[in-house]
Amino acid sequence: MKSTIKIFIAEDHPFYSKGVTNVLEAHDQFVIVGITENATNIISKIKTLKPNILILDINLSGYNSFELIPEIKKALPTIKILVLSMYLPSDINIVVVQKDIDGYVLKNSGTEVLINALNSISANRKYWDPNIESDSHHSNDVFTKKTKLSTRELEILAYLKEGFTNKQIAQKLFISEFTVKTHRKNIMSKMEANNIVGLLKKY
Repeated sequence: MKSTIKIFIAEDHPFYSKGVTNVLEAHDQFVIVGITENATNIISKIKTLKPNILILDINLSGYNSFELIPEIKKALPTIKILVLSMYLPSDINIVVVQKDIDGYVLKNSGTEVLINALNSISANRKYWDPNIESDSHHSNDVFTKKTKLSTRELEILAYLKEGFTNKQIAQKLFISEFTVKTHRKNIMSKMEANNIVGLLKKY
């Protein structure tokens, strides 16, 4: 019988946290001990619940979760951290092996990748989503252009890739549709794209 792995989820989109919960509850070795949408209470929660693994979204209500990682590790040195994100590391200009995390999985990679990641991490093995390495848009030219984008522009670009409309993006980010259109115009200029089709091809 496999040892129980206690999981704590920090995710501000209920759709994703519910989906992850449903997936993990189908596997006897995983137990969800808590969920939070708020970055400010992660430390107190993990001190109390003492999970084995923290599934951490990069952005929690606009807060950069990477800034919390040193505090998390200090509060519970034994905890393993799995970043679950809609962004490729290059989208947000980070090198995952330089971060104090134990794994990195893309939200669109599917159930098998997530389970593999959790099992690997619980066995003290680092896990990087194979789709990070195989993604085709890591060319130097595109990467150089993308590093010129702001955090908000990268966020909007990722939503555009998923097929969201300006109105839907505005609702998700709690900004006006006009602001989304302005960011979109700036993104296309920086990425040297003439239209959305050309932008997504470059992306």
